[in-house]
Amino acid sequence: MKIGVVTAGNENLTLFKFLNKFDHQYHIYYDQLNWPYGDNDFDESKKKIESWIKYLINKWVDKIILSPVYELDFIQAKKYKDKILPIFSGYLDQIVLPSSLVWKIWLFWNFADMQVAQKLMEKYSENFKLTENQKKIKKFNFPFKFWCKEVQMWQYFARKLSFSSLMTNRIIKFDLRYFKDANVDTLIPFDYWYFNYQKTIVKFFNQKKQKFHKIEKLGEVFDKLDLEQDQKYSVNMYVNWHKEFVEREKRVLWNLQKWKNVELVFEKI
Repeated sequence: MKIGVVTAGNENLTLFKFLNKFDHQYHIYYDQLNWPYGDNDFDESKKKIESWIKYLINKWVDKIILSPVYELDFIQAKKYKDKILPIFSGYLDQIVLPSSLVWKIWLFWNFADMQVAQKLMEKYSENFKLTENQKKIKKFNFPFKFWCKEVQMWQYFARKLSFSSLMTNRIIKFDLRYFKDANVDTLIPFDYWYFNYQKTIVKFFNQKKQKFHKIEKLGEVFDKLDLEQDQKYSVNMYVNWHKEFVEREKRVLWNLQKWKNVELVFEKI
């Protein structure tokens, strides 16, 4: 199957930690010129993303992967609904929401996400049916209550510093402290890049009280989509700036190339 990926910089390439286990033809629109989407006005970024969706459809892709907030927005608007893969939606439906204990949820995001994420989540959860265990919890809050935190600097740390950097981890823990005190029960990232910090996040919280569902759960959601696989794994990247921005990111390259076993095909547009 031909699967398109729209990404500003490396954010959605984080998903190749599990996508590289599935033999598909991946077509990646690497939008370096507009990185990061999270620093821009939501509507402006959405217009650009829609143009990249059309570009990939013209490349005959069967399905397309978007960042979480844009996936929810396009799916709720019923635009390209047969094309957009519901990975984040499935993560919410199958993993995150059914596991909530008291429905006190923390969302962490970028500037652009803050403009629309709250309304998207409220609308998305309207059709959620409580599990039998959730119905038995007396203090269960429904509709849900959530705390929000803009963590805009995390995306820059992910690009410039090691994920295990002492400075990075200190700042991440500082951002997480308020939500630990607020006793939220579930953490939801609105950027796939944040899963690069999952070890720090998981260690910081008591997972019996506060849950953060790691990137492996996204892999389970993708697997359940049961997409027809090809005989060969391949990656084509369409870049609108210098391909060196990709080539210098060794951790990203290893995932894309299955540890140097696959050659990437670049096309400048």
